[in-house]
Amino acid sequence: MLICIACFRPGSSQEARSSAEIYEAIEKLKVLGSVLYVAAHPDDENTRLITHLSRGMHLRTAYVSLTRGDGGQNLIGEELDEFLGAIRTQELQEARRIDGGIQYFSLANDFGYSKNDVETFRIWPRDSVSADLIRVVRSFKPDVIINRFDHRTSGRTHGHHTASAILGREAFLYCNSPLHMRELLEGTEPHLVQRLFFNTSYFFYGRERFDTMDKSHLYRLDVGDFYPLRGQSNNEIAAQSRSMHKSQGFGINSSRGSSMEYFERIEAGKETGQAGPFDGLDFSWNRVNGGGTVSRVIDEVIAHFDILKPWKSIPLLQKAEQYMEDLPDHNWKQIKLEEIRSIILDCAGIYAEAHVGLPVVSPGDQMEVHTECIARNPVQVKLRKISFPAFSFDTAFGLLLEPNIAHFWQRPFTLDHDARLTAPFWLMNGRPLGYYPVEASAHRLLPERPRTLYADLELEISGKMYTVRREIVFKTDDPVLGEVKEPLDVLPSAMVVSEDPLYLTNDGQVECSLRIRANCGGCAVKVRIEMPEGMRSRPESQELQFERAGEEHVIRFSLSGIANNPERLELPVLIDETQGYFLKSIKYPHIQQQRVLTPARLWVISSEVLTTKKRIAYIEGAGDYTDDALRKMGYDVRAIQVDKLDAISKKDFDVLLLGIRAFNTRDALKNCKPHFERFVSQGGKIIVQYNTTADLVTRDFAPAALTIGRGRVADERAAVRFIAPDHPALQSPNVIGAHDFDNWVQERGLYFPSEYDSSYAEILGMNDPGEKELRSGLLVSQHGKGAFVYTSLAWFRQLRAGVPGAYRLFSNLVSF
Repeated sequence: MLICIACFRPGSSQEARSSAEIYEAIEKLKVLGSVLYVAAHPDDENTRLITHLSRGMHLRTAYVSLTRGDGGQNLIGEELDEFLGAIRTQELQEARRIDGGIQYFSLANDFGYSKNDVETFRIWPRDSVSADLIRVVRSFKPDVIINRFDHRTSGRTHGHHTASAILGREAFLYCNSPLHMRELLEGTEPHLVQRLFFNTSYFFYGRERFDTMDKSHLYRLDVGDFYPLRGQSNNEIAAQSRSMHKSQGFGINSSRGSSMEYFERIEAGKETGQAGPFDGLDFSWNRVNGGGTVSRVIDEVIAHFDILKPWKSIPLLQKAEQYMEDLPDHNWKQIKLEEIRSIILDCAGIYAEAHVGLPVVSPGDQMEVHTECIARNPVQVKLRKISFPAFSFDTAFGLLLEPNIAHFWQRPFTLDHDARLTAPFWLMNGRPLGYYPVEASAHRLLPERPRTLYADLELEISGKMYTVRREIVFKTDDPVLGEVKEPLDVLPSAMVVSEDPLYLTNDGQVECSLRIRANCGGCAVKVRIEMPEGMRSRPESQELQFERAGEEHVIRFSLSGIANNPERLELPVLIDETQGYFLKSIKYPHIQQQRVLTPARLWVISSEVLTTKKRIAYIEGAGDYTDDALRKMGYDVRAIQVDKLDAISKKDFDVLLLGIRAFNTRDALKNCKPHFERFVSQGGKIIVQYNTTADLVTRDFAPAALTIGRGRVADERAAVRFIAPDHPALQSPNVIGAHDFDNWVQERGLYFPSEYDSSYAEILGMNDPGEKELRSGLLVSQHGKGAFVYTSLAWFRQLRAGVPGAYRLFSNLVSF
């Protein structure tokens, strides 16, 4: 029998498990139970519980995040929106690698903060997202579903949170119904989930109140285990997992000792005599007809396991494997067969890899593939065959692998011209509001699309056949890091690599440039911009010849006839008459490098944006864009370091602009107030964008008192009232009207000041439906010759998205 073992993650620090990890894996063979944890975003998951279920109880544990977190903030860089979603997807992958869980997603996208589930389901296609979750349940087949959030809390928490709990409850109720959503769920089989819980916590009530609450109706589970084989407590591992959410600033301290989790059973009360959420559930081999024999052999393996000589357990493991193969068909049969075969390979000390010397290839490229195979323990292993399905090639060996002697083999291959690209699949058709357009496929709810370039090494161990699958990876030696492995990416032969495709025009003409990079040598491409009727491009197209991979050409087009338009104009970039791609490379040390492909388009703002000659000093925030936007408008913007704040003067700059969350991320701003007061007294203007209430380096930064609050207007379509319509901020140099608040994205503003000095002029009022008006989204306080502006409007989203009205109003803030 030939068995495929799942490939390891390239770049992981260790491929083969230690004897301690092998022993844990053998113990897990005894447990036939699974739990699915459900929430809305990356970082919503309870890593303490996931770690305990997976590492402590050996349950097959998965987390499904309905979104990839692309609507959140970014503490570590400038990536937002879909690019932030790519980062957070990888952060979840790394978290699961630590806590032992499995990761799933739906195709819902994170469109930003939502105040209730009604608004969430107005934007998410409810049936599609619900079907995604049920599809995950029917595939993973959990015994228990645990919701992170309460489905009865509409309006009291993030709307995505409540929506995830509502959909989790629906999945529990309808997953076993063959008639439910038959068309959307075609190809799946009903599955009965035994129990549904809400994982309640002090997080929802406050610690003091929760500690005094009556918990007699709740199930309890102590997750504070200590794992001697790992030398770590459960919550130490969980903290490492949680700390992978670095883009959200969620690094936490580890803890040790008893730690209680609480669960409310949904759709049923607490049963008498049951204290824990899994009491009364059978997670043994008794679930499978004939499984008792398998269980007894596994007990024998555990009793005789030699941690210094794990290969001695192979005969008993193969005996258990044979008993599993003889069992009737069952979901758990296949799962445990995969587990035990992986254990046998680890006991034999098998190491195998396939690698190339290039990080990127393109369809049609040739590459030299190197393979290595070694059995490091004294076990009789024969290498029978190496196959490369993507190249329709295999070669027979019949080679006896001498213990601890590596065997190497290499061969050149040519990649098919229709080879599948490897970029994050959910982004390749764009990011419309609410839900990603992804074709139906088996992988659409996984973190990544399985790679198609791999080697299958067929091994014979003690008379039984095993197939070890290894992705073809890029391997190199780094002078600092040593050996480095990364996924081998397949990218188009030519791509657009311009960082910013947004252009402004007041006269209907644009001079645009595109940087085109080749991934292969000796290729020729034609590039053109698809123009709507009435617009012209000169030249109409350009043909490029590339001699080597990595070569770049900058090409320019003159666009004219652009009509004045209240919305940004989208112009597709075609390469060889098909939709081209933008390439965005994302690299951080805690995740695998991401090469993200999105449809290549130019965005043109054709709306009158008047400016003045102002000199702007800019202090960088977190994930900001305002400095780039001001440069596009023609302003003189110079980045300055916070430690130079004492030298800033009105004679050098007219405006001091702080990026978003500067007071959350720049410790050196702690003593900024005297410098602010001096600059304003000289006649300068200071503009401070939104900051969050947590982790402020100082709360006393404004010349006139101001307290940051938690108010926000999440509805990007919310009506805006002009409280001070004649204020210069609304009159000069652009006359601002209601139309300037059309086509805003995701939200109006966030973290509005809750208290502020009477010297502040309130300029704009706005509110979400049914809520009190917030009047502090734009505050201006005059101080002598200068002014201090605090604005909580979501400029970082609107300017990046090319919202014309946002450009006009922000130009006014700088200029008035």
